[in-house]
Amino acid sequence: MPGERAQRIRRGLPLVLLASFTVLMVRMAFVQLVIGEDLAELGRDQRAVILAKVPARAPIYDRNMRILTGEFASRAVVVFPDTVKAREAVARMVARFTGGSWEAVLSRLDSPAAIYTQVAAEPLRDGRTDGIDHATLDEAFRDPGVVIVEQAVRYHPDGIGAHVLGYLDPSGTRGIAGVERLLDRYLAGGIPGRIAVYADAKGRPLRGLGVRWLQGEFVGGGVRLTIDRDIQALVEEVMDDSIERGAVVVMDPRTGEVLAMASRPTFRPGDIASAVGDPAAPLLNRAIMAYPPGSVFKVVVAAVAIETGAASLYDTFYDPGYVDVGATRFRCYAHEQGGHGMIDLLDATAYSCNTAFITIGLRVGAARLLDFAEQLGLGSTTGVALPGEQAGVIPEAQSLSPQDVANLAIGQGRLSMTPLQVATVMSVIANGGLLQRPRLVREVLPGKAPDRRASGLVVEPAEPVRVFSEDTCRQVASMLEAVTRRGTGTAAWVEEGGSAGKTGSAETEKEDRTDSPTSHAWFAGFAPLSEPRLVIVVFVEEGMSGGKAAAPVFARIARRALEIYRPSE
Repeated sequence: MPGERAQRIRRGLPLVLLASFTVLMVRMAFVQLVIGEDLAELGRDQRAVILAKVPARAPIYDRNMRILTGEFASRAVVVFPDTVKAREAVARMVARFTGGSWEAVLSRLDSPAAIYTQVAAEPLRDGRTDGIDHATLDEAFRDPGVVIVEQAVRYHPDGIGAHVLGYLDPSGTRGIAGVERLLDRYLAGGIPGRIAVYADAKGRPLRGLGVRWLQGEFVGGGVRLTIDRDIQALVEEVMDDSIERGAVVVMDPRTGEVLAMASRPTFRPGDIASAVGDPAAPLLNRAIMAYPPGSVFKVVVAAVAIETGAASLYDTFYDPGYVDVGATRFRCYAHEQGGHGMIDLLDATAYSCNTAFITIGLRVGAARLLDFAEQLGLGSTTGVALPGEQAGVIPEAQSLSPQDVANLAIGQGRLSMTPLQVATVMSVIANGGLLQRPRLVREVLPGKAPDRRASGLVVEPAEPVRVFSEDTCRQVASMLEAVTRRGTGTAAWVEEGGSAGKTGSAETEKEDRTDSPTSHAWFAGFAPLSEPRLVIVVFVEEGMSGGKAAAPVFARIARRALEIYRPSE
């Protein structure tokens, strides 16, 4: 019996060995073919040194799903001290980009730890910057211890749409301004991107691996705005050429969608440090800041007068160059020429006659005028919900004296409006009397997180509200057409399809270097005349003349924007 048992064992042993070998081969195949790459990556990661992390954040898109934030490339420099040859040149280069002293960087080159720094968008201007010339930088970049790596950055290097998009806190995880703050809960979260160095035990980069950008992964699906990237870029290009301080808003009057919103001076969302403390206040979004509107408010006065029957298009007024209200004399800008003489409402609008509009304002009365102002949304925020948006000011009717009403009728006194509010008012006229609230966000796209970010959210436009009749708006539109055809705003005329609008020069409490009072310059209008597709508001801080400083900017933007924008898109 023992012999038979041994014999059975001898016969079964090959089968056991074969089974064991088969299991081993299957396991080896599984490791090599299925999880081999993951294990190799895990092995590499054990030797990876993470130099920098870029927090994951869902992208922001324009109306046509073109990227506004999230997928732009930027250079970064990684220095390996053990292999650096031109130590001083490299130290000066790193100090240039980090803002520190080159001596401190030079001392860091005595350590084996790699140094990481982002490269400025414009490292040199006029040949030299911060004591570094081209030759020194070239020498540093050619050094064998310096590696240039491409990494993803959130913002376009030119900072397009900066005031709409906003910016993040220094950690890059929380929105501080603009859409970044408004929709922070839908944009934040995920696996951060990383700059990794694969090094040996002595900190030397492994051959073939070296420095890599490891892409992160965001949780939310992103946000789609109403902004048109091409129109936004056009607006910013024109502003850079013509406006030092001011704002431009472009809207579709029928939908209330904001197609472009820009403010000057501007900033780079990826470089907030250089903007903080700048006396020019580049972080302010002047498109949602309130200013005295000046004569652009005459559009409201004219519309209310016609709507209530207080005046008609062909009512005439006598302008000797001034009008006395009580003991106060209000001058028309043409007072030095003896005024406009007899003038009807059409021409009074075309030539912005203060005398006629003060007369109309007193005839309409403060109560009715301010009631319509409230219906137009003045004195309250527009609903776009951008952080920092101001409501503007409209006074209480019972607090106004006749002199206050006279000031109100020409857009002065206790009255202020934002460029976005002015665009809303002009949209009512272009839209036949319907108020369509401005809209900046189209939808929140579905994401990967098991919360509200995963469901998606379409932001439907509010129902339009009728403020004026179509007939009133047709008459006001004809008055605004007279402004651009032959009045104070001829520089805003658009040959293809025509344009209509109103100039404004709003007095400020400031004086220039010659002790003369300064004025803000406005032009607000729409184009084309038939079925207007675009409302454009141009505001130039202390630009003095709306006809000279703002109207030409309107025309430059309108001509090209009409070629770009198709409402059906």
